Amino acid sequence: MKTKVLAIAVGIGVMVSLPVFAADHSIPTAPKNYLDMKNPLKVNKAVLERGEQVYERKCKKCHGANGDGKGEASDKLTIKPASFSAPGYLKGRSDGQLFFITEKGSPNTDMEAFGPGTETSLSKDDMWRVVAYIRKAFTK
Repeated sequence: MKTKVLAIAVGIGVMVSLPVFAADHSIPTAPKNYLDMKNPLKVNKAVLERGEQVYERKCKKCHGANGDGKGEASDKLTIKPASFSAPGYLKGRSDGQLFFITEKGSPNTDMEAFGPGTETSLSKDDMWRVVAYIRKAFTK
């Protein structure tokens, strides 16, 4: 009986704690060498079109078609995806910060790394194309 009560108590504790852990999550800050990076690609129609294609394939399921963090997979995640379309969200982040998170992922979340050599590998140019697309499509 004591074991059953203890198991229930631990289960309740975990369920109550999950929202706290999610609320405490902060977006990882990139190292200075990343923060200082500017998108090296000249942003044009071809860059934005390819960025949109990559976003549709790799990002939309969590971040949503409108960049609001409400993609079809977002309901299943403990820590909700960033809302790129939230007022001021993109203004407060450098290109290098967005590139860093795309390349390295976000620890303790479902945001996987997409950098070269990862399971879901994107080229550096495609990651920069996604950064350009996100800025163009979702800046408010």
